[in-house]
Amino acid sequence: MRRMDFIEQHWESALDNLTRTGEFRLANFSYNTDEETKILKVLGDMEACGFLEGETGGELVWKAGPKVTELMNLSEEELEPLH
Repeated sequence: MRRMDFIEQHWESALDNLTRTGEFRLANFSYNTDEETKILKVLGDMEACGFLEGETGGELVWKAGPKVTELMNLSEEELEPLH
């Protein structure tokens, strides 16, 4: 099994969070402070592709975008509350 690179790890983390809660905060990612810019770029790319809907109300919170909602068939009733 090959080792996932930085981008793949954070795509997977974002999608995992979305399948559990439908949204996530930047704080849900484990990263070094020097990696924050890279993570924001990955999330921005995911947003540009329709996988995420961006920062909500000035907070670094992302929600499932139209592609994720369609592909994962997310239902509000099945999601856990965001902590």
